[in-house]
Amino acid sequence: VHWKEKIEYANLYDKYLLYFQPIMALRDRTIAHYEVLLRMRDQDGTIHSPAVFIAAAEHTGLIHEIDHMVLRKAIAQAAKINKSGSRIRLSINLSAHAFNDPELLPVIRQELMLSGVDPTLLMFEITDTAALDNLPGTRNLLREIKELGCGFVLDDFGVGFSSFYYLRELPVDAVKIDGSFVRNLASNPADQILVKALCSVAKGFGKKITAEFVENEEVLILLEKMEVDFAQGYYIGKPSAGDEIFHSSDA
Repeated sequence: VHWKEKIEYANLYDKYLLYFQPIMALRDRTIAHYEVLLRMRDQDGTIHSPAVFIAAAEHTGLIHEIDHMVLRKAIAQAAKINKSGSRIRLSINLSAHAFNDPELLPVIRQELMLSGVDPTLLMFEITDTAALDNLPGTRNLLREIKELGCGFVLDDFGVGFSSFYYLRELPVDAVKIDGSFVRNLASNPADQILVKALCSVAKGFGKKITAEFVENEEVLILLEKMEVDFAQGYYIGKPSAGDEIFHSSDA
């Protein structure tokens, strides 16, 4: 009840913020890709991460409204950043409930049309749990969104036993190796074996690979040796508000 009230207040008064975390291309160590991360500003000014309110949003049925708001804000931001001709890509997380939402595809279509943004600059991140309930429905929705020109990333790759199955069954373009395998990569030989295996399978399917939770140069060098395509984590850059990162692009 406590969080339901906060969510309703945030929905009513637009108290959500988008933060952006850089994703580095390892072939040349450049950054032209960011993950969009949701935050809520409380009435006392506290900034909350989604971990504290998404479960309540799902439980109370308010999650679709949040999904739509994130899509609108993120696609508008993509249009703003790229209006000067830059090619900055954004990854947008979809909740596990997005795939049961008949309005999702119309919202994406409408926002792409209104913003005029190049759809190839948008990726959507999904987790195993999102696909679990209705695999045929998820597969069809992914295909329809891909037909618009957007891409898909399978998040938390390697955590569930079903990860390889989803890689085969869903038309995703890339995988994101879960941070639990990456964080201690330099000091943990078992993690090195697992990450090599995950990379081998993903490459075999022709998918691009991102590693998250990269927190030092040692791990970054190991990932480069494993021919991982992208790296994300505090060593690359922490999440920041859009105006702190993209102000020069907006000018």
